[in-house]
Amino acid sequence: MTGLQIRSLIFAVLMGFTVFVGVVIFYNYFTKDKRAVLRRLLKIRGRQNTIFDAIELERERKSESIEERLGKRGATGQSKFVDRILNELVLAGIAMRPEEFALIWILLVFVPSGIAALFGQKIMPAATLAFLGAIAPVIYLSQKKKKRVAEFDSQLGDALMVITNCLRSGLSFQQSLETIVNEMSPPISSEFSRVLIEVKYGNPLEVALNNMVERLKSADLLIAISAVNIQRQTGGNLSEILETLANTIKERMRIKKEIKAITAQGRMSGLVVGLLPVGLTGILMVIAPDYITTLFTDPRGQIMIGIAAVMEMIGALFIKKIINIKY
Repeated sequence: MTGLQIRSLIFAVLMGFTVFVGVVIFYNYFTKDKRAVLRRLLKIRGRQNTIFDAIELERERKSESIEERLGKRGATGQSKFVDRILNELVLAGIAMRPEEFALIWILLVFVPSGIAALFGQKIMPAATLAFLGAIAPVIYLSQKKKKRVAEFDSQLGDALMVITNCLRSGLSFQQSLETIVNEMSPPISSEFSRVLIEVKYGNPLEVALNNMVERLKSADLLIAISAVNIQRQTGGNLSEILETLANTIKERMRIKKEIKAITAQGRMSGLVVGLLPVGLTGILMVIAPDYITTLFTDPRGQIMIGIAAVMEMIGALFIKKIINIKY
């Protein structure tokens, strides 16, 4: 077999595998609930009216919101692996099913690398594209999640003040949470909605609140929930405690914004310095391709590129450490 035939075979195998995985994922997703309902109904009442009941239950399941599905699964402990992916997607604010995310992930790994293997002469570009395709969804999900958690933290002070005012007006703590769900915007309303749904499906309120802390990994939220749990066990004036916490959190947010404004120049300088070699390389590849190509083809140039990449990463870490001021 010639090199072109081998690359074509590799590309065909990769594409076939990708299509097969995608079909299996979507088939399992769209049929698993119907199959499970059919099995349960067959065991309970035999085959009479099974199909119609299964369709009705499927229609009811589709009418549930994502938060209700999360709360139900969180309370029952089922589908832990799928729940983990779904939790990450919801925390990131991405309206996508876990199966769809997995399919996109697989496509990003195999399709670009398969095309590179088909048309390229070396395996390194294909391996590089496969690696980038593998880490790109993880990085994107992590950044979206971090941004959403930051938005949650910025709303937490106002949410605590809402709870404080509700408690002083005679409402219970759970009714105060319902007020947050109804009156405030996402992401904090959706997270507290998930807490209430977990309670609805059988979790104690303390457990549901602790689950929210585990999901968000927010230091401010941890302090607030710890104060609530301690007060529920020992007693005390919860409204005064939450008011003090709300004022403290708002002051922290103000200091954080000031620090962000002060360090803006340093962050921009780091970004410009980091992108300067990449931009200069791109310009040289356009205006003097013969000159810059030697850097990639000569072994000494490849070593220099590797050293430069390592130094770029070290410099980025140093800049991040300098501008990341603890407060």
